[in-house]
Amino acid sequence: MTARLVLALGAEAKLDVVPGALEFALPFSTLEDAIRLEKQLRALERKKFGKSESPIHVIVVGSGYCGVELAATIAERLADRGKVQVVNVESTICPSAPVGNREAALKVLLARNVQLLLGYFVSSVRKAYNKKEPEVFEETSVTHTTPTGNTEDLFILDLQPVQKGLPSQTLQAHLVLWTVGAKPQVPSFDSSFQVQPFPISGRGQVEIDETLQVKGYPQIFAVGDSAGLRDSSGRLLPMTAQVAIQQADFAGWNLWAAINDRPLLPFRFQNLGEMMTLGKNDAVCAPTFVEGLILDGRVGNTARKLAYLYRMPTNEQRVKVGLSWLAKSSIDSIAGLQSAITQALGS
Repeated sequence: MTARLVLALGAEAKLDVVPGALEFALPFSTLEDAIRLEKQLRALERKKFGKSESPIHVIVVGSGYCGVELAATIAERLADRGKVQVVNVESTICPSAPVGNREAALKVLLARNVQLLLGYFVSSVRKAYNKKEPEVFEETSVTHTTPTGNTEDLFILDLQPVQKGLPSQTLQAHLVLWTVGAKPQVPSFDSSFQVQPFPISGRGQVEIDETLQVKGYPQIFAVGDSAGLRDSSGRLLPMTAQVAIQQADFAGWNLWAAINDRPLLPFRFQNLGEMMTLGKNDAVCAPTFVEGLILDGRVGNTARKLAYLYRMPTNEQRVKVGLSWLAKSSIDSIAGLQSAITQALGS
């Protein structure tokens, strides 16, 4: 029996295109990234506890789905103890999202005082100098207020405008979160290889056909962010979880079919809609089965959780995840009640 191989290598943050980003910015694409961010946020919260004159400054680079979700969630968490800014080269947030989703997300960001710096790209990220005197920047740039505190904990971002006529800007922050750009984790091969092991697209993905088999290698399948496949209109499929999950179902069937000499099924992506998390109890959903329907706020959050529960592989996992959400919601409610009682007694 011929062995079969499935490539599901995923993608990683593309940090090596901007000087200093790899050294000083935090990516947000893996569980380890989330744990690292949580630890740094907690450390800053402890350090800044009780110092209202010294807010925590967070800059999110990228205003796609991940960037917007991060900015909204961190802004909700820090509230008046922090300042969140979002930088993106596009002139709008989530340019590929449905208009309703984009408007709902923008409403949440503005309500939480998130500052949007759209139409700018980051030219460099560097560490602030550890000195008492303020750093002098070029006169043509706009320098934002430096957060008070030890400058050794600060990072400087140099921004350049996309359009002519806008001033360059210089920002400073305690945390720089990088959500723009994704690089498929497909091994690169140098010129010493006489034969390229896999056909690689310009986006760095393994090229596959409609049955999810690597072109020229029918015994190898590829799915997810590391696989490049075009839809019927010739456009590359987006690197999203929805695409990867649907491809996994087809890959499983086609593996069985290939082993048993049965016909393989061509993959057809079905867009089921889009969802965004915008905080503890806020989300926005745009399902495709009802045209124009947008669910936001608590209703959107409930719909999003039900959708995730439905996608769980087994009932056991659905119960575990549902109970964990219920427990967390109960803890958050109790904490909120205690905070309200404390404030009432204090006043």
